[in-house]
Amino acid sequence: MTGGPGAVLAAFRSQRRRFLATVAAWEPSDWQAPTRCTLWSAHDVVRHIRDVAALHVARLGGPPASFRVKEPFDPPTSPLEWLTASAGQTPEETLRELRVLVEEEARLLEQRAEIDPQRPVAGQLRRQVHWSVASAHALWDAWMHERDILLAMGHEPPCCPVDEFRVVLMYGLLAAAAPGGWEGRYIHTTMALEGSPDGAYEIAHVGDSIRVTTVPPSNGVELSGPAGEVLDSLAGRGPLPREVFASSAASVDRLTVLREVAT
Repeated sequence: MTGGPGAVLAAFRSQRRRFLATVAAWEPSDWQAPTRCTLWSAHDVVRHIRDVAALHVARLGGPPASFRVKEPFDPPTSPLEWLTASAGQTPEETLRELRVLVEEEARLLEQRAEIDPQRPVAGQLRRQVHWSVASAHALWDAWMHERDILLAMGHEPPCCPVDEFRVVLMYGLLAAAAPGGWEGRYIHTTMALEGSPDGAYEIAHVGDSIRVTTVPPSNGVELSGPAGEVLDSLAGRGPLPREVFASSAASVDRLTVLREVAT
C-alpha cells in the first residue's frame, strides 16, 4: 500500500462508523430482511461481519475469536460453521459485540500503524503480505456485505470517502487476480472504472507477485465498467464479469476465478 498503513486505518474508521450507525437505526423487521447472500438474513450478515472482526482483532494481537476456526479456510462452508456459535443470538447482543470488537480493532490498528512492522504476514490470498494488506481483506469483506444488505433492502449504499473506496477497490482487484495466479493463469490488464477515484488501474503479475496500481487512462484501457458493479461481479454477485465488462478477453476469464472459488 503506497499510502502506508494509515490509509487502511482511515478506511476502517469511516466504514465501521457508517455501518454501526446504519444498523443501530434498524427497525426489528429489518434484521430479518433477505440479503444478496441467499442463505442469510440481514442479522446473519451482521453476525458474519462480527465474526470477521473477531478474527481480525485476533490477527492484530488481540484475544482469540470465541468460535472454533478450522483450517484450511473454505469460502463456501467456513463462515457458515462460525455462525453456529452465535445461533439464537439477539440483534442487540450482536450489535453490542460488534461495537466492542470495533473499538478494540481501532486501538490495535492504531498501535500497529505506529509500529508498522515490515515483517510479512500470511495473507488470505495464499501470499506473504504486509500486515495492512491482510487487514484490507476484512475491510473489503465488510464493505461488500454492507452492499449485500442495503441493495437487497432497496437502498443505494451511501457514498463513502474517496480514500476508503480506493482501498476497497484496489484490494477487490487484487483479490480477483490472485486465484488465477495460483493456477499459473497470470494476468496483465488495465481497466477504467466509472465512479472510481482514479483514472484507471493496472493489474499485473510481476514475477510471482501481484500488483494493482493506478495509471493514466490516456493510453487506452482493455476493460471498463461501473466500479460498484465490477466489484460485485468479481466477488460473485450479479452478472458474470464478461457481461459487466462486455468482453470475453482472456483477462476477464482469469479475473472470474475468484467468483468460482468463493461461491
